[in-house]
Amino acid sequence: MSDVNELALLQELEDKEALRTLNARFARALDRADRDLLAGLWAAGAQVEDGAFAGPASEYVAAAVNPAGLERSFHSISNEFFLIEGDKARGEVYVINVATWNKEGGKTDTLIGGRYVDEYARVEGAWKFARRTFIHEWNMSFPTTAVWDEGLFGMIKLRGLRSKDDPIYTVLGER
Repeated sequence: MSDVNELALLQELEDKEALRTLNARFARALDRADRDLLAGLWAAGAQVEDGAFAGPASEYVAAAVNPAGLERSFHSISNEFFLIEGDKARGEVYVINVATWNKEGGKTDTLIGGRYVDEYARVEGAWKFARRTFIHEWNMSFPTTAVWDEGLFGMIKLRGLRSKDDPIYTVLGER
């Protein structure tokens, strides 16, 4: 393999890893309700189409961080596929989201599966979302059956939080 091909391959691998990291930050921003982190993931003029929301990413950030009644959420990103063309890229990322909603006096757990179909732009050396569209594949909803304070689950005191009080911010030195 020539040096030129090796450098191109290395650049492609670096770009794909940066896009994976961008998607992981997106999941963390939503699950930890981190408005600042979520706001920093978008290129200027970025657009989002995510079910009930379609419009500028700047408006999406405000709506997505603290939806009414959301008690907890857990996004899992997988099956990442990217096509990189210089400072632009396109991709598809699978997502599963588990969430607990507290509405009308009762709690409901939802499980949603889908894909993000994305356009990305490299902005000042960093990859950002230019357009993100959610494709809904399936869902389930059922009354919450979570047990938090009994048996094994009662012994586990460290819990994920929808705030910067979550343990990850201490580990990363961001708190």
